[in-house]
Amino acid sequence: MQLIPETNFDFMRRRKIAFLVSLLIIIPGLISILVRGGLNLGVEFAGGVQIELGVRGDTPVEIAMVRQAVADAGFDNRNIQRAGGSGGEVFLIHLLSEAQGGTVTGEEASGSETVAERILQKLRERYPGDTIELRRVESIGPKIGSELRGAALKAALFSILLVMAYVAWRFEFRFGVATIIAASHDVLFVLGLFSLLNKEMTLAVLAAFLTLVGYSVNDTIVVFDRIREELKLKQKRESYEAIFNSGINKTLGRTLLTGVTTLMVLAAIYLYGGDVLRDFAWVLLVGILVGTYSSFFVAAPLVVELHKRAAARDAARATGATARVTS
Repeated sequence: MQLIPETNFDFMRRRKIAFLVSLLIIIPGLISILVRGGLNLGVEFAGGVQIELGVRGDTPVEIAMVRQAVADAGFDNRNIQRAGGSGGEVFLIHLLSEAQGGTVTGEEASGSETVAERILQKLRERYPGDTIELRRVESIGPKIGSELRGAALKAALFSILLVMAYVAWRFEFRFGVATIIAASHDVLFVLGLFSLLNKEMTLAVLAAFLTLVGYSVNDTIVVFDRIREELKLKQKRESYEAIFNSGINKTLGRTLLTGVTTLMVLAAIYLYGGDVLRDFAWVLLVGILVGTYSSFFVAAPLVVELHKRAAARDAARATGATARVTS
């Protein structure tokens, strides 16, 4: 049973339009990152204090009231999440260090228990009948945050180099280059939207971006594998662009079904997973849509462009060699 019949779309003819659409979204995102002076880093990368509070009682605790209590204690109340939990509410409070535009000084970060107690006192004044307890408090210094940023960057670069080496060995070098450009396109696309929406970059979000790279590369390799088979069968009978179109159309149904089923799971996590997992799910929701698009309209067309340029260079060299022999 074939849910999606075989199609015959001309992807290669629309590749320049697709490149333009991508640039129109990626460039504003990169400008946003530059204007803001970087991404909105979470406590893990910027340094500061993380506090987890548990609240049990008859009176529902609104997140707005928690924000007000944090503000009354003298701290920045922008990074607060409701985590849910059994037997009551759980709130995660992220207080950035002064070095990253927050309100926690170095002395306060080293005495994180005191910071948590000040917030607890304000909450208990607002909800005297509820049981409010400190579940966890962690202090992360700027040095550790800087080391985490460096480690994250190294992990991303190392994974990109390994993927490029694998695809270049499995197919051809130009296929490896196109795969890395397509994966970078997906990351920059989502990262730009992430910056425009001023979302917070945390370790969970970083994990989502690395997962996105893996998903994008997997999608691209599936398409390239089919194209390679088509090249073996039809290279002498059809044009390069026609072969690529045929390969993409034959994998279109499989790729769309895989993407839709994955999106259904991620939509459930986004809607019901709580604030802690919401940004993680958001990155993957948008990323899978963009990754599927890039496999068809970015990765494969890039190989065609690289092939055409290589063919033009070879033709120019052959013409030059013939002219020299004739002269």
